[in-house]
Amino acid sequence: MNDATVKRLLDISTPGRTPAEVRRFYDKWGSDYDKDLEYLGWNAPSYAAEGLSKLMKDRHGRILDCGAGTGLVGQQLNHMGYRDIEAIDLSQILLNHAAEKCVYKKLICAKVGTEPIERIKEDTYDAIVCCGVFYDGHLDDACFTEFVRILKKDGIICIAAHSNSLYRIEGPILESLLEKRILQQVEKYQINNFVLQDFGYFLAYRVV
Repeated sequence: MNDATVKRLLDISTPGRTPAEVRRFYDKWGSDYDKDLEYLGWNAPSYAAEGLSKLMKDRHGRILDCGAGTGLVGQQLNHMGYRDIEAIDLSQILLNHAAEKCVYKKLICAKVGTEPIERIKEDTYDAIVCCGVFYDGHLDDACFTEFVRILKKDGIICIAAHSNSLYRIEGPILESLLEKRILQQVEKYQINNFVLQDFGYFLAYRVV
């Protein structure tokens, strides 16, 4: 296996990076991103799309692909018949590659975190899908507050995550939202061969 490709995969979760450093990392990777992930056996996008399809039968529902990268999840969803998909990512370079797949109605370059995303109004989406984005320097459970704001009632959050990333999802903010019955967990199961031989999890939550 190509050493540079493996190094990039390991570098994804380098701790202590600022958002600007994370953006530069993906900007530099953009042209080789799809090729490298295919080489690595990156199966997570298909798991994310399949999991969402089981929970949201309406193919006309409005979906936000959060941390969309080059659009691999959006491509899978498009193949399943979903047409109202938007993408958000920190890297404009990755979004430019995503645009080439012609599966998104809108592309938003912005950081997802604790602050409201200016270009997205509340009660906008029927579903949010996140695939491989809960790493150091990327997302953690602080994003759930913003997800609740921009999702409609009964909206779904679908997450495909590496097993090592689970702690960044199941943190105190998510726990509080579940305890207050703002969110309800509807799925959690293990997925094999998330990437290479590593396993991951599919998790889903519904806005109550």
